[in-house]
Amino acid sequence: MATTVFSISPFRDVHDIDVSTRKGRRFTIDIYKNNGGFDSEVTVLDRVSKSPGSWLYKTKPASNSAQDNFSAAIQLVQDYLSQVDPQDVISDIHNPCNTPFISDTDQNSVLAQKSIALNVRVN
Repeated sequence: MATTVFSISPFRDVHDIDVSTRKGRRFTIDIYKNNGGFDSEVTVLDRVSKSPGSWLYKTKPASNSAQDNFSAAIQLVQDYLSQVDPQDVISDIHNPCNTPFISDTDQNSVLAQKSIALNVRVN
């Protein structure tokens, strides 16, 4: 399987992951590779809340592990859902550009640790 990485500038590659919820909220996790380390951010696209909108959040901390950033991003999504709609849950996680920084196996391991009973999809 080939791996696709979008390069948004000559020094920064990104692993893009789409997250959807049962009630229609969408999140985009972007994990960036920087000089041997990783940082990430989550874009929230919430059209179903009482106050719909979109927001961008940086996850913390930046680390040497894309898996740590993925875990932090999933935690951010879970925390967001617990605040705006505790009845909503993650229903799909899709890697549209394959898995250049964190494998589907490692992503599934993070989900299992967070008691999310689903498997990620890869392009």
